[in-house]
Amino acid sequence: MRSELVDAGAVIERPLPRLGDASQDLTDWQQKIAALIHRLTDGVPVDIAERNTEQHAKWLLAYILDWHRREEKAAWWEYFRLCDLSADELLEERAALSGLTFVDAVGGTAKAPIHRYSFPLQDTDLRGDEDLRSLGGARFGKVEAISLEHRTIDIKRRQDTASVHPEAVFAHLIVPSQVLADALVRIGEYVADNGMTSDGRYRAARDLLLVAGPRVGGESLKEADETTLAATMRIAPHLDGGVFPVQGPPGAGKTYTGARMICVLAQSGKKIGITANSHKVIRNILDEVIEAAGELGVSIDCIQKVSEEESNLPRLQFTTDNAEALAAIGTSCQVAAGTAWLWACPDAFQSVDVLFIDEAAQMSLANVLAVSQAAKTIVLLGDPRQLEQPMQGSHPEGTDVSALNHILGVHATIPADRGLFLEETWRLHPEICAFTSELFYESRLRSRPGLELQTIQSSGRINGSGLRFLPVLHEGNQSSCPEEADKVRQLVAEILGSNATWIDRDGTEAVIGLDDILIIAPYNAQVFELQERIPGARIGTVDKFQGQEAPIVIYSMTTSSHADAPRGWNFFTARTV
Repeated sequence: MRSELVDAGAVIERPLPRLGDASQDLTDWQQKIAALIHRLTDGVPVDIAERNTEQHAKWLLAYILDWHRREEKAAWWEYFRLCDLSADELLEERAALSGLTFVDAVGGTAKAPIHRYSFPLQDTDLRGDEDLRSLGGARFGKVEAISLEHRTIDIKRRQDTASVHPEAVFAHLIVPSQVLADALVRIGEYVADNGMTSDGRYRAARDLLLVAGPRVGGESLKEADETTLAATMRIAPHLDGGVFPVQGPPGAGKTYTGARMICVLAQSGKKIGITANSHKVIRNILDEVIEAAGELGVSIDCIQKVSEEESNLPRLQFTTDNAEALAAIGTSCQVAAGTAWLWACPDAFQSVDVLFIDEAAQMSLANVLAVSQAAKTIVLLGDPRQLEQPMQGSHPEGTDVSALNHILGVHATIPADRGLFLEETWRLHPEICAFTSELFYESRLRSRPGLELQTIQSSGRINGSGLRFLPVLHEGNQSSCPEEADKVRQLVAEILGSNATWIDRDGTEAVIGLDDILIIAPYNAQVFELQERIPGARIGTVDKFQGQEAPIVIYSMTTSSHADAPRGWNFFTARTV
């Protein structure tokens, strides 16, 4: 059996390491980790209540050293499990599509044709670009495009499988993480030799583990009557190692704020890095940096390490080579960006002054520690109250969180002495903001002045501002609910038929059309139900619409009861609005 492993654009093939095999490399690694864990935890009480701050930080570091192996182990078991499933069983798997029917060839070449398949109603996480395997795990092709609305998938085929049309396919990816694991070991060895609080290397990693306050050269984190944006721009040039967290709820200007901090740092001669879990998120903040630089009159050139070749743009160049990206810092570019694999490599050690981690609530504590070696200061931008990073492995308590969750601890918002909270939303009407603020943000979030002007003008039920609840009685529904889908269709028809208008934050009034209504459900199966009833509407899961907004948002809760929730109640509540 063989597996395709993808890392930073490179494809590597090797025999699958059956878990439990006593290969020499694995044994050496385990022995190295075990010895380092012993050194770090020597003298640390087993009972967490008996540890001091430094002891607990050492314990966390010790048991996070093998985090990536635990994750990879779980991923391999998941691969073997999927390989053993039948087409009928894959119908219930979100990583798969089953019941495929060949439709036609829709492009490609003779060597790599693109075939279109239709599929029946089912819940799937496939969205495009995934590498696919057929029944049993044989490599099959790559997702060129998928339409959940029309239930078709276009697959770029391999020449040797072009004449084979399987009943089902599934996606599974193992990304080699040794470069990240090695970075953690380097930090662990330094702490074992020098302690957690000594001067010297890996200050950002050690401060993060200790949950130490930001090092800002004696500056106050926020002065009286100062906006959080102004505070971040004032503090930026004074960052002096360690960790600086900025928690930004949806619509509070997290990317806007981070980009302007980067401009101030560049203007003061600092070298800046940017990272996140995906190239798309990284590109989003780079675009904002370039726009902010134009507004502020700051000269900034950026480079992004990407997985595939892209054409250079004004002020933004691309490379697929780590060395080229790192060499550009401080020479041709002030800002370099790439995923964790760039910043965790040994050559990236202290290559920048400040490393910005966007969507830090979706990056594990282990990965943030691994990339922290690249800079004296790390800035964490994100919000733990939104979607978290999915983890597959089982990890010791405290090592299974994001970096921002680790800093927040029992708090819902960042404590005033640990970082900054973007307390002003640019999106929510005060009546909606008050509910969100009380429920999720310890009543610290408020609406920007002027948002109270936002309102719906209608003769129907959806009139005015704020939250509305439409009860729908049903029972036994899990991931789809025809009763709610019918009610949503009726409600949308009522809104569009009432000549409803929307008054925005600037006081501009416009007629509401179908594009002005966002419809969200927790499961893809309910998305299908809604799409059948309301063709052309903006319908999807929370994951699809994260960060988007609309004058009217309708949420279909779908599941009849706590006991009916598929994948558990926590999964359901994590995808409520």
